[in-house]
Amino acid sequence: MEQVLRIATVEHIGRGGFVFRPGDPEDRLYLLHHGRVKTYVFSERGQEKIMHLFYPGDAFGNLLLGSTHGDLPWAQALDDVVVSSMDEAAFKRFMETLPDLCMSLFRYLAVHHASDMRRLERFIHTDAGQRLLLTLLELGDLSGYGGAESFELDARYSHEDLANMIGVVRSTVSETISQLRQAGVLSGQGRGLTVHRRKAEQFVREGSRA
Repeated sequence: MEQVLRIATVEHIGRGGFVFRPGDPEDRLYLLHHGRVKTYVFSERGQEKIMHLFYPGDAFGNLLLGSTHGDLPWAQALDDVVVSSMDEAAFKRFMETLPDLCMSLFRYLAVHHASDMRRLERFIHTDAGQRLLLTLLELGDLSGYGGAESFELDARYSHEDLANMIGVVRSTVSETISQLRQAGVLSGQGRGLTVHRRKAEQFVREGSRA
């Protein structure tokens, strides 16, 4: 990390601030060291559509996509974050100085791209309840609860946030959560939401066979 930080530019961004936004230079790669960042776009109706949630250790940005990819999305800090960035010249120094780490980074990006494609494919063939559960399970894995029989969702994620992640309106998420609570897949009161993994996975499997 000391070698990386000698090459990269480090920024501290407060909660609600922007790492980047449409119109900013696209030739940068970002490494997240602390906090969470969401990237999103707006639909034609002005609804926020969350594309990704990034956690410490994640990398993102358009540097490796070239200049023909289109405008950047919005990248906003959900907490106080620490992020470092590299432009093309710095990234070339990074490749020359730390080739093994650079290869690990390429593999990381390839794995995340494959994961995005699988998630998109699942979303195309699932209803709102299945998409919500798949997203909740993914959030649990990202928060370190991958092997837990049940886990409590971070209360910072509102129904509006979940709706923006799965492409529905907030009322649909609230209604779906109520139904899943009645079915015993979810529990908890108010914004305190507990996910029961086996029941959630069974619900998703049975829905995919319907």
